[in-house]
Amino acid sequence: MSGGPDSVLLLHAMHDLSQRRELDWTIHAAHLHHGIRGEAADADAELVARLAEQLGVRYHEERVDIPAQIARKGGSTEETARQRRYEFLERVALKTTSDCVGVGHHADDNAETILHRICRGTGLRGLAGMGDIRPIQPTSRVRLVRPLLGQRRKTIEALCAECGFETRTDESNASNEHTRSRIRNRVLPMLREALNPNVSEALLRLAEQARWLGMYLEDAAARTFDSMIISESPGQIVLNTHALLGKQRIIQAEVVRRAISLVLGRDQDLGFNHVEGVLRLAAGKASGKELHLPGPLLVRKQYDRLVFRPLTESEPPPELEPLFVRCPGTTPLPALSAELVVEVCEVDADRFEKVRHNLRPNEEWLDYERVRLPLLVRGRREGDRFSPLGAPGAKTLSDFFIDEKVEPQLRSRTGVLCDQEGPVWIIPLRIDERVKLRPTTRKALRLVLRPVQLRGARNA
Repeated sequence: MSGGPDSVLLLHAMHDLSQRRELDWTIHAAHLHHGIRGEAADADAELVARLAEQLGVRYHEERVDIPAQIARKGGSTEETARQRRYEFLERVALKTTSDCVGVGHHADDNAETILHRICRGTGLRGLAGMGDIRPIQPTSRVRLVRPLLGQRRKTIEALCAECGFETRTDESNASNEHTRSRIRNRVLPMLREALNPNVSEALLRLAEQARWLGMYLEDAAARTFDSMIISESPGQIVLNTHALLGKQRIIQAEVVRRAISLVLGRDQDLGFNHVEGVLRLAAGKASGKELHLPGPLLVRKQYDRLVFRPLTESEPPPELEPLFVRCPGTTPLPALSAELVVEVCEVDADRFEKVRHNLRPNEEWLDYERVRLPLLVRGRREGDRFSPLGAPGAKTLSDFFIDEKVEPQLRSRTGVLCDQEGPVWIIPLRIDERVKLRPTTRKALRLVLRPVQLRGARNA
């Protein structure tokens, strides 16, 4: 709560609704003092605290020094204050075991946001404006909800006046120092006078249609995404550039956004130029070129592959110390940011036919009788040899990596699953011919590598 008409009306409405309909909500009021506006900000906090006390609502307040933070770390006042505010609201929600954080954004806020994004060169996602519900932070269980998003500012202010609610006015809103204020005080009035008196309504209609189209494109990209994956391992996704470039440009862009969000485990705010840069990289003929994106994320073109992974060049490769595998059971593999699940399964003729055509990523089946336990996972060693499934004869692991076009810097990050006779699975690329299932197999080991970071993102 800022103490402005929108948040004051929202608190009264939620409190009244809860009591009249016996919803048994537990409502909390939270106010972050930004340390920016001196006595005026103190008066805002006093009003919110007094209103919460009058309604019998628990009150939470914190104070931060935004100007000092900007002096130390840089950044804009608007963006820094917004980040600290949402961090504070999430902390309060988690501390109070609350499911939702309600904020007072309204239709005029949304129109200003859309116009701002248009001027910055937004894509379809930006045109859609604010959503009425979303996670408050990318990986948070707490939802941010905007119950007033369909209401106009003048309606909210009129209701507060009619009900006699005491509210505060942020005098900095009248200043044109910040971008949002300039859009509200200068740009939108000019557009109403010179072009369209109903420009805010037009922007909101545009946003609604952009949301419809965005939902369709996300669904289309999700349906085609799996067909483009060459490999998916902890912290990395590799796409087939030929399959990607064969799609419509807008689907290409959505697939790129999806790959990035899965690798990072969160949605990343990317501009049009970022996505275009990735697509130009994919279409280029040269191999080995790369692009660094916010996140931070690295995208590399490697032959006919497009590799997405977090940018951690400064970090040394993890040491893959030998680690014995529970068989059956689940074995954490911290160096690979994953866990390995091993099951012992009975196999009959019907199951053999289904399993041998297994196309699930990160899953393999081994003939139990041909594996010499125990199993262990370790890093690659000089001179390692194995017989890749489906390939003629044995080859060194180095030659296998070259054939599979695995980047040199990733080879030291590849796990090798071994039994007493040597490698049985180069994780997650290929198993050894020696341990493959055969028509005579009656007992098998099912191996599933669960990427800890990506699995949560995919399910979400």
